[in-house]
Amino acid sequence: GTLVGAALGAVIVNAGKTWFTGVLPEAWLFALGALFVLVTLFLPKGVLGLASSISERWKARRPAATPTPEPAE
Repeated sequence: GTLVGAALGAVIVNAGKTWFTGVLPEAWLFALGALFVLVTLFLPKGVLGLASSISERWKARRPAATPTPEPAE
């Protein structure tokens, strides 16, 4: 959904291609295809969507700052 997400996705795909080529030289295309399928199934909002949902959960998990009571007069 964003230009940053597209750039990050391109970097991740190229890094995955490089890594899969070294680890699975005969089957790197299948591994890269599986990576695309898994990302589509489990990260419908993309990598940045995952990061934003994690940060929202982290913020919701922390207790809100309680206001300090004013001294009684």
